[in-house]
Amino acid sequence: MKDFKINFQLQKIEDIQPFGEKGNYSLHWFGLTDASLWLNIGTQTVYEYSPYASKIFGEQLKYNDYYLSRFIEDFFGTFDFLTESVPEKLYNSIESFTSDMDKWENLHIDEPDEIFYKFYEGFNELYTCFGNRAFDSGHLTDGPQIGFFRCGNKIKIVWESSECSDGDESIWTAPQGSFEMSYDDFVISVKQFYNEFFAEMDKQVKRAVEKDFKEIDLDKQQLIAEHAERKNEFLNKLLLLENSRNTTDWDKIMALYSKMEEEIK
Repeated sequence: MKDFKINFQLQKIEDIQPFGEKGNYSLHWFGLTDASLWLNIGTQTVYEYSPYASKIFGEQLKYNDYYLSRFIEDFFGTFDFLTESVPEKLYNSIESFTSDMDKWENLHIDEPDEIFYKFYEGFNELYTCFGNRAFDSGHLTDGPQIGFFRCGNKIKIVWESSECSDGDESIWTAPQGSFEMSYDDFVISVKQFYNEFFAEMDKQVKRAVEKDFKEIDLDKQQLIAEHAERKNEFLNKLLLLENSRNTTDWDKIMALYSKMEEEIK
């Protein structure tokens, strides 16, 4: 098994639920990306439901079932920042970053507003370095937050999800974890996903154009145009992974990080 692989299965055209209400149904490119999604990261599978999830939700659940466009937009949105390598010290402690930030914020939360707001400027600037390289799964119950952090020619994938509020067990087979791999291999895996996804979407769009949707409104010319636009848009994002830059004031960021470390001891 590859160190990092994005797996998906698009829904069949006939099984996709249109948007709107009866008499005003519609469908578009986003809707046609309805799919199952799961990530193989090292030996673990992210977005895979545990048996406990079926007990909680009262139905058989296997993988993240949503519009794949949402995942791609969020994931590819981090590529602007993966062109930049984070300092080794920050990279080595990324697994505890969010919990450390929570501790730091809690130390100041009860201070008078004017003092807290001044503290929060630095807090927010430091946290943004993490947030730019991560995305949540807000459309899922207790969905994981997944982050990608590059340091030279290595990258660390970190994910964490909360436990289901109705019990002590997790609804995911891999509720949290961290995995490091070569950045070059990561880029190869992402390119493979891009090629596989758009190969399947080429077929999906072709089927949609040929299908008579009857009461479902679908602008087929717009669908063809948007498909080409999306393919080019995501390709441009993908190409960012081959670039390198350094625009962050890391001296300032690491000074804030050291300040946080000192205060939460």
